[in-house]
Amino acid sequence: MGKSTKAEIMKDEGVKVVLGKMNKPKKVELADGKEYEIKFDLNSLCSLQEKFGDDALKALSGIDGSDFKLIRTILFCVLEHEGLTEKEVGSLIDMTNISSVVEALSLAIENSAPESEETQTESGK
Repeated sequence: MGKSTKAEIMKDEGVKVVLGKMNKPKKVELADGKEYEIKFDLNSLCSLQEKFGDDALKALSGIDGSDFKLIRTILFCVLEHEGLTEKEVGSLIDMTNISSVVEALSLAIENSAPESEETQTESGK
């Protein structure tokens, strides 16, 4: 039996990953009359981690509509690609749409979580 080359030893079998396929994002209309897609992609998750550090996931689980700063900050992280400041995002949320914003954020959080193996098996994925 001959010596294996380094390339053969380190051969990576790979793992199949599907990029760009996300659950249908939730849309919400803000005070400027524009509809925004609410989805948690890697960029928004990185922004959350920059804002909250190790408490980023804890912050996401705290969305209930009572912490206005939290709502604004999370929505800012989701909409950062729109080029808005955090204060500008805050000006787009008012008492007429805050419930819709919280609902959209909650659904987006729920939709961004990976399916469990059990769910994938049941749905034939």
